[in-house]
Amino acid sequence: MDPSFSHIQMVAIDCDETLLRNDNTVSEYTKDVLHRLQEKGIRITLATGRMYQTAKPVGMSLNLGNVPMILFSGGLIQELETAHKVFERTVPRAAVQRILQLAREYDWHIQSYIDDRLLCHHRNWQSDLYEAQTGAKAEFLGDSLYELSQEPNKLIAIDRVENIDRIIASLTPLVGDEVTLVRSQKDFLEIIARHVSKGDALEQLARQYGIGMEHIVSFGNAENDISMLSRTGYAVAVDNAVEHAKLVSREVCGHHNDDGVARWIEEHLL
Repeated sequence: MDPSFSHIQMVAIDCDETLLRNDNTVSEYTKDVLHRLQEKGIRITLATGRMYQTAKPVGMSLNLGNVPMILFSGGLIQELETAHKVFERTVPRAAVQRILQLAREYDWHIQSYIDDRLLCHHRNWQSDLYEAQTGAKAEFLGDSLYELSQEPNKLIAIDRVENIDRIIASLTPLVGDEVTLVRSQKDFLEIIARHVSKGDALEQLARQYGIGMEHIVSFGNAENDISMLSRTGYAVAVDNAVEHAKLVSREVCGHHNDDGVARWIEEHLL
């Protein structure tokens, strides 16, 4: 271990385009590094925009036990093996109704997440892309999607980059004071509750363990990782990260397809 990191007690790692390779897998090398890290007594949490349904296979493949996972970009903290919910904050129904009204009017692709179900209006290239990337199984509700009464954990808009820009411009004045709008990828817009972020959830989890944020290393690549990268004692962006994530990080490690996170951990924490 690098002596300057001897105080580290926990690592928080984003999944897509950080820990996971493009084919949605983690190498045996990375799994071995994470096992060795855990054996040293350093806690591990996955911090992702994903739902439990699609984060669980990633967590189980790592064979790390009942670790906590930060899901929905901070809207839910849930234990991997038991599925026990440690924390949950849903998106306010009034804001959801206004967003879905616009989605209906402008034919936006908006997905809703309720009770670990992925709900869409109809099958299209966006839902196919999301299923292929995450392994999720969508349910298609037609216009019933616009009439759901239960508050979702998250909404997500998927579209081409320029269209996501337009959706943000439309939603910000309408619901910007009621929800958080943050990209998880350049073409994915997450819509979560106010005061919900990976950084907030990680702080809550750290308090539960009696760990100060200065004793945590975080890894990420996207806009929805910035709240986490900017608050931990040390932050590492992968080489493929967006520029903003790199700017708030202390260091840039290798590419997500080249085990960048694991190679950094092996060099500095093992």
